[in-house]
Order: sequence, then C-alpha cells, then structure tokens
Amino acid sequence: MKKSLLLLFSVIAIFTYGQRKVAIPPPMRSYMVTKPVAKAIKESDNLLQTANPYVANRYEYVSETEIGQTVYDLQSNTGSPSGRSYLYPDGKMAAVWTRGMTATAYNDRGTGYNFFDGTAWGPEPTTRVETQRAGWPGYAPAGPNGEIITAHHNTAGLIVNRRTNRNSGTWTQNILAGPTGAVDISWPRIVSSGANHDTVHIIATTYSKYMGQNLALLYYRSNDAGATWSTKAYINPAMDSTHYVGFSGDSYVLAEPYGSNIAFLVADSQLDMFIMKSSDNGTTWTKNVIWEHPYPMLDVTTTATDTIYAPDGAAHMSFDKNGKLHVVFGVYRVLFNGDGTYSYWPGLSGIGYWDEDMPTYTGGDQKNILNPDSLDAQNKLVGYYYIDWNGNGTLDYVSPMDYGDYGIGWASMPQIAFDDNNNAVLLFSSITENFDNGTQQYRHIWARASSDNAQTWGQTVDLDSDPVHTFDECVFPTIAQKGDGQNWYFAYQYDNEPGLAVRGDLDAPGPNYINYFSVSTLLNDVKPMNKVESVTVSQCYPNPFAGTTSVDINLPKAAQVSYTVCSVSGVQFMSAELGQMSSGRHLLAIDGTKLSSNIYFLTLNIGGQQIVRKIVVK
Repeated sequence: MKKSLLLLFSVIAIFTYGQRKVAIPPPMRSYMVTKPVAKAIKESDNLLQTANPYVANRYEYVSETEIGQTVYDLQSNTGSPSGRSYLYPDGKMAAVWTRGMTATAYNDRGTGYNFFDGTAWGPEPTTRVETQRAGWPGYAPAGPNGEIITAHHNTAGLIVNRRTNRNSGTWTQNILAGPTGAVDISWPRIVSSGANHDTVHIIATTYSKYMGQNLALLYYRSNDAGATWSTKAYINPAMDSTHYVGFSGDSYVLAEPYGSNIAFLVADSQLDMFIMKSSDNGTTWTKNVIWEHPYPMLDVTTTATDTIYAPDGAAHMSFDKNGKLHVVFGVYRVLFNGDGTYSYWPGLSGIGYWDEDMPTYTGGDQKNILNPDSLDAQNKLVGYYYIDWNGNGTLDYVSPMDYGDYGIGWASMPQIAFDDNNNAVLLFSSITENFDNGTQQYRHIWARASSDNAQTWGQTVDLDSDPVHTFDECVFPTIAQKGDGQNWYFAYQYDNEPGLAVRGDLDAPGPNYINYFSVSTLLNDVKPMNKVESVTVSQCYPNPFAGTTSVDINLPKAAQVSYTVCSVSGVQFMSAELGQMSSGRHLLAIDGTKLSSNIYFLTLNIGGQQIVRKIVVK
C-alpha cells in the first residue's frame, strides 16, 4: 500500500518551541550500558522470535510518501546509512534500502528500490533487485542515463547491478569479489563522478582478517561505469596495519563527489576519526586526522582504557558548493574493559561538527576533547537529545530509563547536505520527550538549518511531531545531496516498536515503513508558536487510570482554556470550553468513565498554545 502524504512541511504546524535545551538529570547522565565488542551484523541475530502480526494504521496528513516496507529492520550497524537517496538535476529521485519480508531467516533479503519520475513514486517493490540474498545497498548514477547498485552477498563479495537507463530495463548483475583470502567483502559505500558518471568508487571492508588487520578497509574504482574495475582492493598506506588494528564494518561514509574531489570519512570509537581525500578522482590520497584516538593501535580484547569521549560510529560528510568538507558525527562517553567488552553512556552524547577551515580535535586532552559539554560551549555541538519538547523546564522520560538499543548515543544518526547557495540542513535521530509507549522512549527525526554555510544553526525542529508518529520509532535517515533549491529530501525507516528485531532489543519482527520526506529550505523561517509566557502543565496523574485523571495548569496571567480528548487515529471523544481562567494554579479533572480501555491524547488549548498529554485508560 502507498500513502501519498502531500501537505508541505513549510506550512504544517510544527512544534518548534521545544527546541530549548535543559539540564540533563543525573540518572540520565550516569546511565551506562555494557556490551561485547562484536563484529558488525551481516546476517540476522534474531532467528527465533515470532513475527508480530500487528500493523498500525497510517494517516494521510504529513509531508511524506511511503515508498516501501521491510520486516528486516537493521539498515545500518552504526546508524548512518549513506548513498541510499539520490536527487537528479531534473528533479527525479531514487531510493534504496535493505528489504526483507520473510522473518526470521529473511531468505528474500535484498535491495528495495523505488524511483520518483518527477511526478510520482513507483509502486512499492514486491521483490529485491538481486537474484541472490543481499544486504546493505548503495546507489549511484552510472553513465549518461544509467544507474548502479551494490550490496554485499552472503559469502562471495559484492553484488553489482547496473542498467543503461534509469528506472527502466533489466538489471545486469555481476559479483565483485574481494582479494584472495578475503573474498567476502561487505558493507559497501558507492558514489560516481565525472560529467557522465563514468567513474565509480566503492569502499568496503573485508569480513575476515586481511593484510594484518582484523578487518581491512578497501577501495575499488571503475572507469567505465562499473563494467570493469581498474583499481581493486587498494589499502592506502596511511590506514594499513602499521596504523590500525582494523576497522569496524559500517563505520565509514563516502561523500558525494565535488568534481574530481573524492573523500571518505572513518568514524569509530576504537580508532582515529579521519578523512581520506583525493583531488584527482581517486588516484592519490591525503589523510587528515580530525580526532586522534588517545589509545593508538587499540586492541579492545586486551587493552583496558579510561573513560573517553569518542565518535559513536554514526557520522556523515558533505562537500559544500565551494568544495569544502563538512563533517557531523555522533559522540558519546565510552570505555573499553580489556576483555572484549565496552561500556558506554548514551546520555552523555550529541552531534559534533567539524569543517576543513577548523582546527582538528588533536594535540590536546584527547580523552575529553570531544566532551559534548565542551563542544556545546564552542558552538560545535549541533544536535542533542535533551530538548524540552513540552516546555515545562524539565526532561520527562520513562522511568526506569529504557530505549531502543542501537549501541549509539541518544542523539545520533546524523546527516548533512548543502544546496547551491550554501544553505545547509542537518538531520539526526534522537529519543524525544513526551513520546513513549509506556515502557520505552521513541526516537524522532530532528532537523536544523543554516543559511551561512553551517557556521550558525537555526532552531531545532521535530519532523515527526504530527500525531501520526506519536507511537513511531523514526530512525536511519539518509539524505539526498544538494536539494532542489526549495527542499531537501531524505528517506527514513519507522515502525511501532522502539529498537530493533534483528539485534539489540530483539523485538518480535513486524512491518517497518520506508518513507520519503521533503524538508523546506524555509526551515529557518518557521517561527515558534505564540504562547502564554511561562505556562506550565503537569503530566496527567494517575496515568494509566480508571475513572478520573488530573492535570495541573499554572498560568502567569489569565487565558482562555479549552481541551479535547481524541484517540490515536484522531477521533474526538470529549471536549470542553473552560472559558477565561485566572492566573495561578488550576487543577483540571478529566472524567474517563465513558472511555474504553485505550490510549488517548488530551490536547489543552491555553491562550492559543496547544499542549498535548498522553493518557491511558485501563
């Protein structure tokens, strides 16, 4: 089924006043998770769960289009897939994702593909692109009118599919194998360069030890749109076994090329964060270390470390219109225990920023130089989770703390893009106040915009604030570069359950939706809603309840007050006009005796400001 959701982002009601940062409560700062240091997922971990038959209703009033579905829900091991959304100069678009519908072995897993022809998206795919089981796709133009997709095979290397005309004709499939002794290369990234996109670039890691590294990061290049490969399995000397024990799968990104400038970023908690950049289309490379790891040649199976602030593995990078690189990266507090496990603090996290005109994060206190508090003081923390969405001055999260387990910070999965006027947009996924299922906090996609080449950033906007996403986990954004002068475009995945079925939480498998979203370049012009100064509204108590629940309202001055009670689907069950209420504290009782057991939204209208509280009737 396809849901065409057409209301423009720039004119829908968006909760922007919740952008205020507030202090992180001590329990959230001290929350720690310990996990084994494991190889990135290539296959399914969760092979025993029973599939969840529940399918939520979808409502057609937000600015996005459903382009596909998947039950296999791990789009990236680190949270920042790249090269999966592409916008052509003529306004046509392509999107790919890992698609698997047959839990729990997912024998049908492969690339989901859809194409926007300038007017509408195609039908949702019912099968994969590949003839064999595959995963972790990347997409790029190939040749004057063609396209190319690469994904990894279970054992044989990369599966490369090409065709001469976009969105038309039969795919030609070939295997691009890894080097002898490490054939099974995995987790690819792909871009193409040149006027006709004839030069194709791929990076991928080995799945086994190679050339003295646990996993080696390899570079491939084709000069004929992917028909043959002139450069294979190249390891740059600046990133060989004399510099790094090995790399993690999925912790790297290829930037969309700028002319003959090619660049990729490596961001991982176990090694330096660095850029490899070529100005001659991939022939020669220069390394630039952005953050120097305080423990060189770290072997996490034998070396115990102090706590450090490090990249969490989710990062993204983009050239601006002048060819300058900009990097955004998730950061968190972490330590390695020396026994193959690590501990991390997801509440001490955020989205850091760096560009090529800035000093690098090197030569100082390397254990603490990426502390989010320090980055924030320098205006280099551009994304964060401690956003006071409901405006009451505190963070209201489920207790005890619980959330979807992605192994990254509570604010992470960043994406960045620039248009031809050097306007920029930042996307990230964050746990979000006021949105939970009673036991776990949901993630939403948040956005910020810049009109001065990412030197300053505007307000933080919750793109999933519409009631349609009240009970949705919104993750894995992947943005198309450049935009069209009016909008940026990105795809993301959402479902009804925080976390994952394939790993982490090991939830029961169920439907996940791939939506394509447009974000207006007028994002900085979206103003906060007018609201009564310093209105405070408590959470409802008791909640869940049977009979009556109450809510405290504190008004600094008199205001008109009314409320409605609606179901998740928007059906109104109750409403009341309370008239002009004086300044001060008021206790409002909500009679739920005529409501059936379910989840509802209490929407208070106070002087033109709408404040929403979730209530649960037993």
